[in-house]
Amino acid sequence: MEQKNMLNRFDVHNSETLNIQIDRHDQKSYLIELSKDCTKLDLRVECLENSFSKFFILNHAENACELNINMVLKQDANCQMGVLDLEKSPLKWNHYVDLQEPGAEYEILSGQLCQEHIEKVCDMEVRHNAPHTNGQMKNFAVLFDHGQYQMVANGNIKKGCFDAQSHQATRVLTLGQGHKTKVIPLLLIDENDVKASHALTIGQPDADQLYYLQSRGLSTKQAVGLLSVGYFLPVIDLVEDEELKNSLRQEMESKVGLYGHQ
Repeated sequence: MEQKNMLNRFDVHNSETLNIQIDRHDQKSYLIELSKDCTKLDLRVECLENSFSKFFILNHAENACELNINMVLKQDANCQMGVLDLEKSPLKWNHYVDLQEPGAEYEILSGQLCQEHIEKVCDMEVRHNAPHTNGQMKNFAVLFDHGQYQMVANGNIKKGCFDAQSHQATRVLTLGQGHKTKVIPLLLIDENDVKASHALTIGQPDADQLYYLQSRGLSTKQAVGLLSVGYFLPVIDLVEDEELKNSLRQEMESKVGLYGHQ
C-alpha cells in the first residue's frame, strides 16, 4: 500500500487491510484509490467523539474486486463518504456502519457505472444503536446494455434509539437492453419516535428530454451521456482537490458517452 500527501491519501494494491482512527475533535480527509491491480480492500474506520471526517473511495481496479467497509461512529462524530466506480470490472461491496453513540451522523453517496455483462453488487447497512443519530444513504447507478446492478440498502433503528433519522434514496438510470437491476430498500425500525424514509427510481431517460437534446445537435449517445452526468456529479463534488475533481469529471463524461464514445 502506497501512502501519499501527509497520511491522507492511499493507493491500494492487490489485497490490503486498512485501519483508520479519527481522534477526538480531529478533522481528516482521505482519498483511497483502488489501483488497477487491486483485488480486495478491507477498510475499518473508527471515528471518535466530536471528530469530522471525509472519505472518497475511487475504484480503478481492472479485474474483479471486493470492497469491505466497516465504520464505527462515537458520540457527535460526523463522517461523509463518497464511492465512485466507473470501471468495466465486477465489484462486490459490503458496507456496514454502526452509529454507536448519541449525536453520530453519517452520509454515504455512491455512483456506479454498470457496463456490458459486468456485475456490481452492494449490501449496505447503517445501524442506529443510540438515540439522536442520523444516517443518510444516497446511491446512484447508470446501466448500459446487459449491465447488472444489485443494491440492498438497510436503515436499521434499534429499540431505544429515539429521535434517530434514517433516510435513503436510490436512483438507477437504465439505458439500452438486457440489463438487470435489483434494488431492495429496507427500513427496520424498532422505535416509535424516529424519522425514516426511502425513495427509489428505476427507469429509462425521458423521451422528451432526449428529443430536445437531439434537436440541439447532440447525437443519441451524447444526449444519453449528458443525462447520465447528473447521476455522478453529486459524488464527484465530494472531492476537495479541484484538479482531481476536474479529472474525474472528464473521465466520467468520456465513459458515459458525452464525447460521442465510451
